[in-house]
Amino acid sequence: MLNIDPGLMIWTLITFAIAVFILWKYAFGPLQKIIDQRRDGIQESMDIAEETRAEALRLLEEYKATLAKVRGESEDILERSRTTAEHAKAEIMADAKAQSARVLEKAHEQIERDTRAALRDIKGEIAELTALATEKVAASSLSAADQQRLIDEALAGLDIERLGAEGKA
Repeated sequence: MLNIDPGLMIWTLITFAIAVFILWKYAFGPLQKIIDQRRDGIQESMDIAEETRAEALRLLEEYKATLAKVRGESEDILERSRTTAEHAKAEIMADAKAQSARVLEKAHEQIERDTRAALRDIKGEIAELTALATEKVAASSLSAADQQRLIDEALAGLDIERLGAEGKA
């Protein structure tokens, strides 16, 4: 069965202790050192990645804020442009209406002047024609004063203002 020999046990323990010491000194120590270095490298990479991510988030927030600011400014510029355009349009329309009213008023005044001049010309022509007709009809029987009186009566009988009103209508 099992035979326990104390001498073999001591040499087995000594051999085991020497093997553990050699493994610890030349295998486990350097392996642990490599594992620690690898762990430190990975942790450093993770820290750098976290810092980079935090910086990227900060830059993203800055970009969003800048973009919102630029959008707000562009909306302000557009609103000012619209307002300026509306004011310019209103001003142009007011100027056009004022100029149109002035042109219309001048045209009315010119028509009035032309109508009065035409009526004066017509009145003169009527007076001449009346004088000629009266002269032919009553050349010998009327005096110059009677002829003038007849002309004045004929002109008074004409409603010159009514003729002017008909010309306007």
